[in-house]
Amino acid sequence: LISAQHPPALYRASLLRLAPRSAQGSLQLFIRRFCSLISDKSAGSDEASVDSVATAAAAVSLDKVASSLASTSTVALSASGRAQTLADLANSSSTLSQLMSMGVDLSRAERCPGAAPLLLSLDYETEFKPRFQLLLEFGCLPREAADIVSAFPSLLATPLPVIRDRLDYFQRAGFVRAPEMLSRQPTILSMSPESVDSRLARLQRLYLFSNAQLVSASTECPKIITFPMEHLAGVRTCLVKGLQLGATAARKMAVLHPPLMVSEQTRLYRNFALLTSVYKLHPDLIASNPLVLVKQPQRVAARLKFLTELNRAQFDPQLPLYTSLTKAVTGSDAEFCNRVADCSPARYRAFLKTL
Repeated sequence: LISAQHPPALYRASLLRLAPRSAQGSLQLFIRRFCSLISDKSAGSDEASVDSVATAAAAVSLDKVASSLASTSTVALSASGRAQTLADLANSSSTLSQLMSMGVDLSRAERCPGAAPLLLSLDYETEFKPRFQLLLEFGCLPREAADIVSAFPSLLATPLPVIRDRLDYFQRAGFVRAPEMLSRQPTILSMSPESVDSRLARLQRLYLFSNAQLVSASTECPKIITFPMEHLAGVRTCLVKGLQLGATAARKMAVLHPPLMVSEQTRLYRNFALLTSVYKLHPDLIASNPLVLVKQPQRVAARLKFLTELNRAQFDPQLPLYTSLTKAVTGSDAEFCNRVADCSPARYRAFLKTL
């Protein structure tokens, strides 16, 4: 767009996408720098066109600029024209430096739409502290509260009564580990209690969970509360009909390993085919070790083949020389060699090179 051939309207569009919003002064400064850049790039061009760009851009309201900034993490330009992040501005902003001292990850926060202008205009004493204190009173550790703010900075613009109502819902519903759950999936707090309750009820009907099983699964994998319900239903259909394990086995697997519900169906099919066709494992044994279905198919195939060469691929707990199927596919390669294969990591690496 920085070219003499483009009309001022295009320069105005550029300003709408790029201009910092923190204050009127910073906007005017950006306009001057941008027009200077245009002038440098278009040496010899008509000065009136540059002036018209500045005039048009200066008429743009800050609200429009803020709206256009919702999807960008760039909040300002340095004197050299390098994009500045919130962390770059922390030394000159007492609010940002205080947020960092409380454990808030600014680089993570500014990736959220609209976070940069929100945090730049934030009042630490009246807007941040009351909400942070509310999280602490709810039972969050300081680190957990900071994680929630880092991943969901819009919480700082949410009215206190609304936040309190959303937190109270989880206490009423029996989520004793709610602080841990929310720190792992903070966007749950963007949902109303009615919305959360509705989704949990649908999930309970889908997998036939008891209340205790529902709370346990949601706590272990809070992503299931925000994940598309169509995906959760598709995984159950895959387990019940695609793999022909049945509704009871699907519920058992979801309780044993809740992340199964948000896994890729293609991965489930590939691992199940390997376990039943190549290794002749009974579906009941697989249902008792659901974690094996969600692992990378390449890892599962390599480790089971290696154990076969070592004569250790015996996964029935009722028979001698039993090897845990779950342990066989989890942990690092070094851990796998030490606690399952009982060999040196070098030997396993040499084997992998033959595949």
